[in-house]
Amino acid sequence: MKRLGFVFIAVLTALIFTGCPGTGSDPTPDPVTYALGDPGPAGGWIFYIDEADEFSWDYLEAAPSDQSAPQVWIEGGETQTTENGNTLTAIGTGQANSDAIIAQTDHTGSAAKICLDYDDGTYSDWFLPSQYELNEMYTNLHDQVPAVGGFSNDDYGYWSSSEGSANSARVQYFYNGEQNVDVKSYALRVRAVRAF
Repeated sequence: MKRLGFVFIAVLTALIFTGCPGTGSDPTPDPVTYALGDPGPAGGWIFYIDEADEFSWDYLEAAPSDQSAPQVWIEGGETQTTENGNTLTAIGTGQANSDAIIAQTDHTGSAAKICLDYDDGTYSDWFLPSQYELNEMYTNLHDQVPAVGGFSNDDYGYWSSSEGSANSARVQYFYNGEQNVDVKSYALRVRAVRAF
């Protein structure tokens, strides 16, 4: 009988400890999921979801506000170009475009640098969006009822990181949704994005 009591206590002790928090392996918490227009982890707005699993990230988040007063696409005049650096227009190319812009010889400053240097106090992985990333921002945040993101409706467009030519870059106008190219020396708005 003593032996049966000892076995019972041993089994009961094992069951208690395996059910106690912190003694076994805790289940991994479910990842946070976001919908378009939701506030993101950096306090900005979710404007793109990688539903096709094309990228190493799941979401694109726009910063909560513009990063500066209107800014030229690149300082040093229209002769500075990334035309040979192959800046692209597609979703998923904004980071590489931004890196190519600041990697130029004699680069002194640009809309891309403002975004790459942006640090909200928690995240510092921001970049200037590509043409189609910027269009998703317009479509999924600004062109909604109600609009979110605090984008300007004036005739200053927002720069993308996508080059148009040696002296122009691609722009998104938020007052009418149109995309165009503007001369790199024009001062336009800048809104950083991040992928996570």
